[in-house]
Amino acid sequence: MKKIHIVTLFLFAVFLSSGCANTGAVISLKSDKNISEEKVINAISDEVKFHTRKRFIFLMAWNGIPVGTITAESGDMKRYKGRDVYVAKLVTESNKFLSKIYRVEDTYTSYIDAETNSSVRYEADRKEGNYRKHVVVEYDFVSMEAIYTNLTDGSVKRCSINKDVQDPLSTICYFMTLPLTPGQVIKLTVNLNEKNYNVQGKVENIRLIKLPRLGTFPAFKIRPYVSLGGKAVKKGKAWLYFAADETRYPLYGVVKIPFGKVTATLREVTTL
Repeated sequence: MKKIHIVTLFLFAVFLSSGCANTGAVISLKSDKNISEEKVINAISDEVKFHTRKRFIFLMAWNGIPVGTITAESGDMKRYKGRDVYVAKLVTESNKFLSKIYRVEDTYTSYIDAETNSSVRYEADRKEGNYRKHVVVEYDFVSMEAIYTNLTDGSVKRCSINKDVQDPLSTICYFMTLPLTPGQVIKLTVNLNEKNYNVQGKVENIRLIKLPRLGTFPAFKIRPYVSLGGKAVKKGKAWLYFAADETRYPLYGVVKIPFGKVTATLREVTTL
């Protein structure tokens, strides 16, 4: 009871200090008669090229209260171990209010094969409260295994992979390039923590996403379902909205947690 009381007081203090965030809003496509559903469906049916030299900044909020930012960016194509790869990076940072009780500063980096769009290398450097873990994963397509090197404790672990392996970050980048149709089911294998998860998501109906700083955009929803060894993994619910146009930008995301929901709202897109 004492712990719950302390957390409640802290969250109330954050609310008073930071105010409510202007997060994304989902509205009906019919609310804007200038947007043709047929045109939108045709737009998402085209394959999209990987976005290079882009930076996306998202506002993270808990039940409408700002708690931090997510910065995602990609650079130019480069060579890595004889392959042409795209490098994507994502940084999650708590704001000064949340950091007073639980600081988060996570950095994830993915090397994505330019030809196959599968992952070649993945790095996760996590700093959450007192927790520290820095892991580099190399995907060996000769031995068909993932080699996990933990830079925090020096341990090395291995697990088998398939030829289309994805890491958590490359999964989003890969999805952004696919030609899509409403109702289509996307199936992927995502390698994480020395395990291969089966992830699938259905492309749901077109909606409009209203972003406070950027405007209103047609978007489609994807809700991932995760299983391991044929059994569903039930660790909360999440869904993402992507722009239903030639950009395919991620616009708005929601994660349901026991104490409400955490949202990520796109606030800024810049060219590097």
